[in-house]
Amino acid sequence: MAIYMLFDNPADKRNMTFLGEYETASIQQVYPEHKCNSTKEMMQACKEIIKQSADGDTIICWYDFMAVLCWWLCKVQFKKRKIIAVNILLKDKNTAKNKMAKMLYKPMLKSKDVQATVTSRKYGEHLNEMLGIQKKYDLLHDIYHGGYSIDYKGNVIPNTVFCGGWNGRDWDFLIEIAKAMPEVTFNCVMPKNKWEQHKDSFSDNMVVKSDIPEKEFLEFMCQSQLVVMPLDTKAPAGLIAFYQATANGKMSITSDTVTTQEYFADGRGALCGGNVDDWKSKIQFYLQHSADADACAVKFKNYLESECSEEKYAKTLWRMLAE
Repeated sequence: MAIYMLFDNPADKRNMTFLGEYETASIQQVYPEHKCNSTKEMMQACKEIIKQSADGDTIICWYDFMAVLCWWLCKVQFKKRKIIAVNILLKDKNTAKNKMAKMLYKPMLKSKDVQATVTSRKYGEHLNEMLGIQKKYDLLHDIYHGGYSIDYKGNVIPNTVFCGGWNGRDWDFLIEIAKAMPEVTFNCVMPKNKWEQHKDSFSDNMVVKSDIPEKEFLEFMCQSQLVVMPLDTKAPAGLIAFYQATANGKMSITSDTVTTQEYFADGRGALCGGNVDDWKSKIQFYLQHSADADACAVKFKNYLESECSEEKYAKTLWRMLAE
């Protein structure tokens, strides 16, 4: 029986070479020619992998929604494939789009032909509650590849915090926090559409950039004392930015969610509720106690190197295939 791993972006190829160093070397990695930016493009990639594979084969989907598409395509075409959906990212929102997504995910996750991974145990429980199902998920953390450090030698500017990235950032709430802390500079990097949406409400202590190259993003992060990341979802979000922060010696302060609890427990970071004063006091404390902030960053780095390593990822994936 063949095993395929389907990706939505050819740029992921350089990060996945490590699978060739373990038993996972037998997995055939399949990449589209271009990044799949639409459901139509994802659907096309899914159709091709189903056509390429045979009954009884396994298709691992790096992007969870492609697993949903593969499962439904197999169902309507009466084809038997085992599907592994990596890192379910379903949000709990009250939008028409999200309600539709739940209707598509639920039958797939209930299927005995589907295995699924979550990046936090509690998020798996939350997912079951949200969909009214009883699925057993495998815990598979996002991969900490290392190599995120830029060996920054420049200055760290006192009283600065950084917030940046794309998925799941609560920019409205961050602006509220910034307005409550005029003595602190908030260095922000957001997508162009978010910049357009919020530009009239930025406070004077916010330095906001949009759509900058990764090197500039990381330097801007390294100039700041802490990473501060309010999130608008319980689903996994911001993890790569947290990995980048940690590799560059920065502590993270973020929202207390079923996902972040998995990563930041035991003093590996600080978690805050939906209250501006909670954020304000934790940010002030760690700006003034840099040794404590550094200790959190070191603890988190040790955790990532042991629990989120490439080896652990490959071995967990292989165990799932063996099951």
